[in-house]
Amino acid sequence: MGSSMESVRVVIFGAEYQIKSDVNIETIRQIAEFVDSRMAEIRQNTAIYDQLKIAVLSALNIAGELFECKTKYEESANKIRELQQTVESLKQKIDSALQ
Repeated sequence: MGSSMESVRVVIFGAEYQIKSDVNIETIRQIAEFVDSRMAEIRQNTAIYDQLKIAVLSALNIAGELFECKTKYEESANKIRELQQTVESLKQKIDSALQ
């Protein structure tokens, strides 16, 4: 994140928003496009026309993906820690054998 606040105008599901953030403008645009596409996908695949319900369903789907990513990240971090312990153990055995 940068140190200064930047402002960018984005359109999500037909509505304009002025976003002020210390995240760079291109990242904000990409996030807005992602949210917009997710809302359009929900609208296209359901019989729901209420924008608030579409927004909530989109948020739930995005949050679900976030939770899946967090779980996978934690599993990967645990595997890395296990591998680091194995490497350290093997290193100690090699060091002992060489002495």
